[in-house]
Amino acid sequence: MQLSSNEERMLKGEAGEAKQLSMEVLTKVGEAAGADRLVPIKSAHVLAHYSSLHEAGIEVLEKFANGGGKFAVPTTVDPASIDLVNWRLFGIQEEYARKQFRLCNAYARLGGILCWTCVQYQVCNFPKAGEDVAWAESNSVVFANSLMGCRTNKITSGLDIACAIAGLTPRFGMLLDENRQASVLFSLAPDALTDLDYRSVGFFIGKIAGSRVPALSGLPAGTTSDELKHLGSAAAASGPVTMIHYVGFTPGSGSLQAVSEGRKLETIEIDRKALDEVEGELNQTEERPDLVALGVPHLSPSELGELARLIRGRSLKRGIRMFAYTSSLGYEMASMSGIRSDLERAGALVSHTTDGEISPLKQMGFNVVLTNSAKMAELVSTEGEVELRYRPLRGILDEVME
Repeated sequence: MQLSSNEERMLKGEAGEAKQLSMEVLTKVGEAAGADRLVPIKSAHVLAHYSSLHEAGIEVLEKFANGGGKFAVPTTVDPASIDLVNWRLFGIQEEYARKQFRLCNAYARLGGILCWTCVQYQVCNFPKAGEDVAWAESNSVVFANSLMGCRTNKITSGLDIACAIAGLTPRFGMLLDENRQASVLFSLAPDALTDLDYRSVGFFIGKIAGSRVPALSGLPAGTTSDELKHLGSAAAASGPVTMIHYVGFTPGSGSLQAVSEGRKLETIEIDRKALDEVEGELNQTEERPDLVALGVPHLSPSELGELARLIRGRSLKRGIRMFAYTSSLGYEMASMSGIRSDLERAGALVSHTTDGEISPLKQMGFNVVLTNSAKMAELVSTEGEVELRYRPLRGILDEVME
């Protein structure tokens, strides 16, 4: 891998310990991945939750911070494992919170933009089409490549910090034109899609596509960015998907001809039977839930407003709690508009800076979680601590609200 003279100096330690450590990580990863060089990035997005980073993550972050590290590009921060404001209200143990706050302190010292959200592309990190970025959150990687027209690989923990401090990323994978071409086409058959269907479509694509870059045709013209957010999130949870060519939505993918570049692609139909099978796979039990978890990835202000409209005048049944996860900006907007008051009046709690997928749900006293998030149903169920149920939003509300 070729390095510039400035990169060579950083690797030798002439720009400080943190940049030297970052360059060591970048060069080793780049060489292993077959990268020819490093390229500048416009922004980074880094992982922040203790439930994944653990003690080793704290040590690495504090080593970078103690070595004088500073993020070289705007760097947003993924959710924490706890609600950083109301963690006691959510039953988080003090020792667990203390470890998460050590991570928070390290990110602050490094100069992170402490947005604590997995949907930074809806809040505060807006790259332009054609720009290279280094993002670690899987749902945002799919969104960036598929809808924003920028380029990023799925950056792993540790590498994300190195990219942010050096302002560089290895040039391989989804940064290269030849790796972004669609190689399998999914054709959507159902006409009317529920909120759950969009997630199930994504889950089906991720599971079947494997390492191939998928295209998807047949999406309704009125499909929203929130619906595509959840679709891409599910695809990244069930498989190694980093980009989907949404025919008619993805920049440069306005038609099947543009997606395939004249090549014949294997076509896989997604019909109602396939979606029902996904729903069956992600349902582990029919037991009564003790928690309803909404917002993995984070709900936008418009999604919070729709939730408030659906539950206005109703109340949660006894023994069931509902957490609606959002970004800090979403929380503030919901508070100012009265949406949060409407949700809380019905018995729901609006939580920010965290989400259910990375929270210690078992420690918080929950055993059966009901959600419309395929990502949460897939990732949380693999840990085996709690059982997951997977249903459309209206079905959830009809079951848990009076």
